[in-house]
Amino acid sequence: MCFADERRSNFAAPVREEAGLNKMRIREILKFSLIDYPGKISAVVFVPGCNFNCPACHAKKILDEVPLIKEEEFFKYLAGARQWVNGVVVCGGEPTFDADLVPFARRLAAAAIPVKLDTNGSAPQVLERLLDEKLIAYAALDVKGPPRLLDNITGTVPAPEAIKRSIRAIAGFPDYEYRTTAAPVLRGDGKISFLTAAELADTAAMITEITGSDDHKYFIQKFVPRKEGLLDKRLESFPQTPLPLLEEMKAEVSKYLPKCEIRA
Repeated sequence: MCFADERRSNFAAPVREEAGLNKMRIREILKFSLIDYPGKISAVVFVPGCNFNCPACHAKKILDEVPLIKEEEFFKYLAGARQWVNGVVVCGGEPTFDADLVPFARRLAAAAIPVKLDTNGSAPQVLERLLDEKLIAYAALDVKGPPRLLDNITGTVPAPEAIKRSIRAIAGFPDYEYRTTAAPVLRGDGKISFLTAAELADTAAMITEITGSDDHKYFIQKFVPRKEGLLDKRLESFPQTPLPLLEEMKAEVSKYLPKCEIRA
């Protein structure tokens, strides 16, 4: 999920076209962002559709509500904005489930525009293809939590081996990060509670074990509630992740990934 999701009122409104007239399926565009691509001024492309149903997600419904934007409109804007835009972020939704992601990334690469990809890691074969073709400069993987909680956090049944394969692949990109949102979890007993510091430590330990290294950037992100739009309405009145819990998480995660930071 892109950080720019929190400022949707800043979205541009280029000419929209219905499905079938597009190449890459683009639902929304943010023309200008200082926070979504570290060290760059980026344009952000939001791709509709996601195979996860995370209860805390606020983007999925929104991205399914408006018509598509024609790919050519995005490149037309980009051509006129190169004096200040020096990167593109592709997020969603889940971009790796769009059949035209690779051609879209090739087109950006041909224009010498660095691309950052945000992904949930459920399509490792796509990540490996992007890696082989050297099309992505920065990859950000949302590691939802430890394997035993993936069903609860994602609202579906992810393939653990696919996630592990993606964790391994991400470390091959020129620049990359792992990140986890310290979100509320729907527990099996019907209760709702935040991920714990121990559960986040297990997540970090998994990354270290799979990659064989602890030399990775890892960000803990706070959950920010919304008054409306979350997939599970019960979470709309849930508080944001408390700072003491975030700090406790960082202390435990740093035992496995010393480059851990809180992204508040």
